[in-house]
Amino acid sequence: MNNLKYLFIGTLLMLISACTPSQQAKVESSSSQANAADTSKVEANSKAVKGKLNIKGWEIRVTGVKYAGQTIKGQYRTYEAAEIWTVVSVTFKNTTNKRQRQDDALTYLFISTLADSQNNKYDVKETEFKFDTNLLSKPFAPGEARSVDLLFDTPKGIKADKFLTKNEKFEDIALKL
Repeated sequence: MNNLKYLFIGTLLMLISACTPSQQAKVESSSSQANAADTSKVEANSKAVKGKLNIKGWEIRVTGVKYAGQTIKGQYRTYEAAEIWTVVSVTFKNTTNKRQRQDDALTYLFISTLADSQNNKYDVKETEFKFDTNLLSKPFAPGEARSVDLLFDTPKGIKADKFLTKNEKFEDIALKL
């Protein structure tokens, strides 16, 4: 249980740094802007995904996968990949009949990995919140859902095959994409 607390603390630190706009995001060169993709638009090479995981009072649903290029302009900052961004859109929902904090739900998302058709695995590098970040400090109401885009820095031409997250025992749970 203490491992989860340390993981949560690390996750919160990542959240804080991800939500703080950087000077670099404000000053982008025109060549980067030309390659920028808006994560709110589904591109032609995207595919809709159906499926969900239920983990300890949370429903985690992958709603789409897209291959977005090397630069993505998010709501709060611009993200630049070493290779290309593979974006996995995820919605997480409180499935209990009581209010609960998102600590566990976000932990499941940040320790997620993406496996390609060759079974190579990629870690989450960035997270683009699709909800008001002021909600990060507020518990979820029963049935409330919030969405994020998880950004994976992957080689060009991969085919996303599985979304993997961990259960409370840190065992892999896979969702076929």
